[in-house]
Amino acid sequence: MRKLFLTLLFTPLFLTAQTEEEAATVIQEVEKNTSEEVVSTLEETEKQENKVINEECISGNCKNGTGTMQYQTGVYVGTWENGLRNGHGKYTWTNGDKYEGVWQDDNRHGFGVYVWNDGSKYKGNYSHGIRSGYGIYYYTNGNIYEGTWQNNLKHGIANLYFKESVNIGGKYINNEYVSGTGINQESYNYKPAR
Repeated sequence: MRKLFLTLLFTPLFLTAQTEEEAATVIQEVEKNTSEEVVSTLEETEKQENKVINEECISGNCKNGTGTMQYQTGVYVGTWENGLRNGHGKYTWTNGDKYEGVWQDDNRHGFGVYVWNDGSKYKGNYSHGIRSGYGIYYYTNGNIYEGTWQNNLKHGIANLYFKESVNIGGKYINNEYVSGTGINQESYNYKPAR
C-alpha cells in the first residue's frame, strides 16, 4: 500500500518534470531552427546586397586627387588620398542626410557640418567619425546645445538655448544634464547663428 501511495504521489512530479524537459527541448529546437533560418536569411541578404553594391568612381580621380564616388548608401564628392576619403569632402546619403567637412582615412575627422533629413544639424569637431570636442547641435524645435562632446555624447560645460531663455554654464556628463544657471535670453546676446 505504501508503495502504491508513493507511486501515486510522485507520478505527477515525474510527469511534470518530463513534460517540462520535453517543453524545454521543443523550445530549444524551435529557437535553434529559427536562429538557423535568420542566419540563413541574413547570409542570403548579404549575398544579394554584395551583388548590388555600386561602389564606383563616377568622375575624377578617386585614388589620389578630387573625385566623386557612388556608394550603395550615397555619394561622396571630395578629395582622396591612397583610395581613401582624405581632406575636404561632402557625403550625401540616399535618405537625405548630409555631411560636409574634413575627412581622414575614410572617417569624419576635424571640423564638419552634419545635417539630418529631419532638419537637425551638428556643427563642430569630429575625431575618427565621432563627435568630439566643441560642437553646436541645432534641434528641430529651435533649441540649441553649444558645448563639448565626448564619444558622440554631450559631455562637459555647455550652454543650452531655448526660445525664451538660456542655461549658461550647464554641466553634462554622458548626455545627462547635471547643473547650470538660467538667465533671461534678452540679457544674453550671443546665441549661435544657424
